[in-house]
Amino acid sequence: MAIVQTRFHPAVPAAAPVEAPISLRERLARREVTLRAADGQAYVVRPIRPTDAASLMRGYDALENMSKWFRMQHALPHLSPAMALDFCTPDPARDICLVVEGKGALAGEILGGARIAGQADSRTAEFSVSLRPEARHLDLARQALETVFAAGREMGYVRVYATIHVDNTPMKTLARRLKCRLRRDPEDGALMIAERNL
Repeated sequence: MAIVQTRFHPAVPAAAPVEAPISLRERLARREVTLRAADGQAYVVRPIRPTDAASLMRGYDALENMSKWFRMQHALPHLSPAMALDFCTPDPARDICLVVEGKGALAGEILGGARIAGQADSRTAEFSVSLRPEARHLDLARQALETVFAAGREMGYVRVYATIHVDNTPMKTLARRLKCRLRRDPEDGALMIAERNL
């Protein structure tokens, strides 16, 4: 009688299901993204919500008059509830607006935020940023913009730009830190255009 030898082969476990990587926009929606400020604290950054409208109005009121003028390019002492709600409901197919959540005395408030608004070509977006005075000099504006730029890349944008008043030195400095090219607006000598590729 022939003796047949067999070798035992342990069962191979089924491969674990491969999960698609979570996008930055999904992580932002889950409040999983933080910015490390110059004061060493971590600040949550997330998409703006309609319920942020009242906080947005308070934050706008906290700005100096010149900062309001630079932000809106005209005199606007206060945001109306309708304007605030409009800012807080960007078009999810084209726009991204992120806010930085406050801490300490400003817990429950938004410190400011960064936004890109998609243009008709679906490749270009306009960017802007605004922070309460209490949040300046913490490097949050730069980080918030870099975060919104990264989210914009996920959406397929390849170029961003901003229109900046020539007297808005802090914003021009920030644009240069973000590697933007600055040039005079050919249609308005009081404005500059900051632009960069994503």
